[in-house]
Amino acid sequence: MNPPAHRPQAAVIISLLAVLMAFLVPSSASAAANLVTNAGFESGTLSGWNCPAGGVTTTAPHSGTYALQATPSGSDIARCSQSIAVQPNTAYTLSAWVKGSNVYLGVDGGPSTWTTSSSWSQLTVPFTTGASATSVTIYVHSWYALPAYQADDVVLDGPGGTPDTTAPSTPGGLAVGSPTSNSLKLSWSAASDANGIDHYDVVRGRARRRASAT
Repeated sequence: MNPPAHRPQAAVIISLLAVLMAFLVPSSASAAANLVTNAGFESGTLSGWNCPAGGVTTTAPHSGTYALQATPSGSDIARCSQSIAVQPNTAYTLSAWVKGSNVYLGVDGGPSTWTTSSSWSQLTVPFTTGASATSVTIYVHSWYALPAYQADDVVLDGPGGTPDTTAPSTPGGLAVGSPTSNSLKLSWSAASDANGIDHYDVVRGRARRRASAT
């Protein structure tokens, strides 16, 4: 009896490529955590902030070179605020490092907290946006006629206001290098996506492997 014919190695590779191509899936990168513009005031200005009674200072910031400093008056609580695009029905955490008397951190129409401290102290305000929310206004302020306060490293942690609803394109140009007895090197052209690709999942049968996007 003649031995069974062996399938050419090239045909096996082509078949494997077809299977792998069907399961090469790009995965989107995570959204950036901090949504605050000029969060640490390192621009040296109050760019992004509405802060009529404030300015920047280089005197002992919490980090970096600059911090916010604002001075209340008998008729002004020295409020500094910023409006930020958000997603509805979504959990966020607002935090900031502050120093001074009766320093408040909060969200318009939402929760707030405050402290009095002669050294840097972190305030944290978790909240969830409403069903129709598309933006929130965060703020920091002191109280009438109190001395100047400082704030630095303001963070709004959560997803940005415009969700990515466009799927990445399908990767193309899948190619295979020289196979060995226990490995097979693959390469492909990158998928395109406005928010970038973090990694690819390569699936064969029930096995899944993660490949870097770079």
